[in-house]
Amino acid sequence: KQWYQRRVAITAGTETVDSTEVDADERTGILFEVDPAPELMYNYGPAKQGDSMHSYIKGGTVDALIAEATIYRDAEFVQTIIFTHSTFTTTDDILKKCMKRYQFYAQTNTKLAETCVKLFNDVLSNVWMYLTKPMIDVATEFVKILFEDKQMSLALTLQNTLLTQFQYCREHKCDVMYSPATSISSEHLNWTFFLKVKPRDIAHQMTQIDFDKFSKIKLCEILKYVKAPSETTSPNMCSFVNHFNSVSFWASSLVLRRETKDERQRVYRRLLSVMEHLIKLNNFSSAFALFAALCKTAVRRVVNLSSKQEKILDNSQTLMDSSESYKNLRSALKSATPPLIAYLGLCMADLTFLIHGNPDKLESGHVNFTKRHLTYTFMNVVRTSQAVPYNITPRDDIITFFNNFSDYMEEEEMWTRSEQIKPRKKRS
Repeated sequence: KQWYQRRVAITAGTETVDSTEVDADERTGILFEVDPAPELMYNYGPAKQGDSMHSYIKGGTVDALIAEATIYRDAEFVQTIIFTHSTFTTTDDILKKCMKRYQFYAQTNTKLAETCVKLFNDVLSNVWMYLTKPMIDVATEFVKILFEDKQMSLALTLQNTLLTQFQYCREHKCDVMYSPATSISSEHLNWTFFLKVKPRDIAHQMTQIDFDKFSKIKLCEILKYVKAPSETTSPNMCSFVNHFNSVSFWASSLVLRRETKDERQRVYRRLLSVMEHLIKLNNFSSAFALFAALCKTAVRRVVNLSSKQEKILDNSQTLMDSSESYKNLRSALKSATPPLIAYLGLCMADLTFLIHGNPDKLESGHVNFTKRHLTYTFMNVVRTSQAVPYNITPRDDIITFFNNFSDYMEEEEMWTRSEQIKPRKKRS
């Protein structure tokens, strides 16, 4: 059977609404239909094993997509609506329409009315720092309506979600740097401390700090960041990206600041070993940051590696190779078992290509839902990675040595230092 035929069967037997009880001027349109199929477009064909029915929806009107999310709670379809709706409507709009659909079915179809509340609550639960007064107003009104309808459980749940989001918005506008629980003597800031600690321990502490920042990223921030990076609209994304850059520059500086050739060699080898442990920990973010640091021309030209160390670098090069759209790194990410920290540069590249390379609407004028579904699929890599935390005990001495990775040379300063160590040969 075609998916449309199978889908209609789901809504068969649903209670109907007595149109005489509803204001026809305000309550008409696909938003108030039990089955919004007439304004949805489908990709027909035989189903593949494991596919959900909603993977065959390729487009639809805004109201039809919202209504569809309430009649059949397919997780992936609903999540796509929750995390990509800002690309085809506003959060205010989807909240208001969920409330109106609830009011329409509150007395005649309890189950459908409850799913409207569930969608409203799910959308509100993922607003975070983007909570606005209009959202607060509509949520407050909806809570009042639910109490009046004697829907105490639903009302209290929604009320709690609103309070949680309001509290988060008020207190977490800015990310907080990781800081150790106790103060440590400044002697640990000496670079020789880095050589005394096992590479495995360094990698573990880097990973704990990375995951602490990585886990704070909200999916709603990702689309904002791709469109226009801003610490106001994407504070946790910006924090993590800045952290990635700081780690890379810190590692390069750690090598270049050493006075003797032997010191530079030892630090470089230690960083190489740390990178190996990061890969074993599935921390692809800092592993990539260190790889970029170790391959930086200003650094690479002032160190000599043994054949064994060259092989380690070559193996890392194979993993991080950008050819064929990072084929090897994609494979490693796909096969990795959590906990893991994804390389966000890859996710951002995919999203940028997808968002700017595909139309927002189909030729028919319907919302291009296939684009939104793929967008959510790419974004969900981040959420999946965040689901399983690392079990690592913080070590204040190592964390203090890192000093938030804030002590590093800028690009131009690195080149100046590199040429001081090894002057370029003058052309004859």
